Amino acid sequence: RDSGLKDFSSIAVYQKQKSQGSNTSKPFGVALRAMDGGAGGPLPSVPALMAPLPSGSLYYMLDDFNHNHEHAVIAGDDGVRYSSTHRVAREGQGTWQYIRDKIQNFQSTESMFDWSVGKVNDPTLSPKKRKQKLVSRLRNQEALLSEIEFEWLRQWFVQGHKHAKLHPYWHDPIKVLIKSFCALEETTFQIIKLLKEASKRGETETEDLCETLFDVLIESFTERNNKRKEWARRYKDPIFRDLAENERPFACPCLDRVAKKESDDFLSPDLELSIRVLRELRSAFVSSDEQGEGMDDAKDDKSKLKKDKKKKTKKSTLTNKEKKKVASNWNAIKSKISG
Repeated sequence: RDSGLKDFSSIAVYQKQKSQGSNTSKPFGVALRAMDGGAGGPLPSVPALMAPLPSGSLYYMLDDFNHNHEHAVIAGDDGVRYSSTHRVAREGQGTWQYIRDKIQNFQSTESMFDWSVGKVNDPTLSPKKRKQKLVSRLRNQEALLSEIEFEWLRQWFVQGHKHAKLHPYWHDPIKVLIKSFCALEETTFQIIKLLKEASKRGETETEDLCETLFDVLIESFTERNNKRKEWARRYKDPIFRDLAENERPFACPCLDRVAKKESDDFLSPDLELSIRVLRELRSAFVSSDEQGEGMDDAKDDKSKLKKDKKKKTKKSTLTNKEKKKVASNWNAIKSKISG
């Protein structure tokens, strides 16, 4: 069931197979099951059914039937299948106007943040509030980057040159999304450079930087890297070899760069490298804050100082969420031992 549909709207689905298959091949089909008012779960009292979908089939699901039923295409073994689905979408998420306005709204507040020195330009806020605002800004920026990449750019470029040629309306919006993605990623890279410098001195009263900024980037990069791996597996699907050259995925200029070592000019597409660097910088940033206190506590015991420093370094490479998870796992282990 498509959550992006307008309630009680209708859909139409046309499908065609590249080859007709043999008499013994398993055909494609459409499965249907009744739902509880379109919002709840399936109705166990109404049995599901499946209807065959020969090549060239067209089926409709109209108003209240569509609202109260869920449908899914059951894959056959008749080769490559082409389909065209026509639906009435809700005006909100998933439209060009939505993502365009979201980007513009985000850009309209840029002047409030000075990433060249890591400060929020609002003297009325307390230092704690400024740090929270900077963290929130970075978190929203990374979420927007991921949304543009996975919900828009990759969805466009995976469909091939032929699809792009058939939809000229989208050419300019895609250019805007590419430009916006590059600008946001450039800001992210500048933030990493700022955090690199901050890692040498720790938190200061003249900046609004804190260790949570490292956490936001590490968590965002990890999630984005996992999604990129999923897309990499998708690109390797053998089905693409059966498609015409102009129907296969083609390169996106801002996403499909050759992975290189982090340079002074751009953020490397190799996010695993960036995550490792950020963990090292986080550790250095936290250690800079703790160094003076640690020196005072252990100045008469060099071996203790060395051991404590090693322990803190290992722990400070973890984000706060990861630390909680480690602590939670240890408590579970202890309960099992005691039990």
